Amino acid sequence: MTNLNEIYNKARALNLQNIAHGKIDLNIEMVSNLDYLNYVLTRELEERARRSIQKKSGASRLPNKEYDAERVSQGIAWQIEEYKKTDWINSEQNLVIIGRCDTGKTTIATHIGRMAINNNHRVYYCNIEEFLRVIKDKEKSLKTMKIYKYMLDSSVIIIDDVMYANILPNDLPIFYRAISFLNEARSLIVITNRELASWIDAANDTHLMQTLVDRITSNSQIIRL
Repeated sequence: MTNLNEIYNKARALNLQNIAHGKIDLNIEMVSNLDYLNYVLTRELEERARRSIQKKSGASRLPNKEYDAERVSQGIAWQIEEYKKTDWINSEQNLVIIGRCDTGKTTIATHIGRMAINNNHRVYYCNIEEFLRVIKDKEKSLKTMKIYKYMLDSSVIIIDDVMYANILPNDLPIFYRAISFLNEARSLIVITNRELASWIDAANDTHLMQTLVDRITSNSQIIRL
């Protein structure tokens, strides 16, 4: 008669790690062989999906913020709930979240990011300073190259504090080129406390800033708080 250790060893050889480590109950009786096999494989897939979400959540670097739908208007709460469907990611749309300080912009972006992760998408969060640092230094260290590669593998990149302070003249072309490249195959969530029209007035190169705004908003939805 087959014992559990033999099954665990074979599961380990087949890389069925959740079975191999006893996370799935193998002692259910009174079911057919097919039903039992279906149960075991279903539980293996569910456990893998759970661990995948857990891993993506850790790698995303999303802030530890909790979204409360009652703290926003019904219209915005409905709009945010719609993003659970992730159609906007599949069509590579951007989201722009605009609002004054302490209005919950980052919390909302974090919530949307978690919904995307729960739908098996990779997400990466950073503020604009870190974003520019990674873009400028990606060839200088393995750490920044690893972060940059994760950005490339992500379906959604969240960039916080955009235009909280003016982008330096030397950084604007770098930011524009990075946004243009990354936006070709993924969605961006841009968080800002300034209306987009005011970005142009804050730049030395108004033409390039206008082009940047056009690039971000050409296929985007806007959340105003």
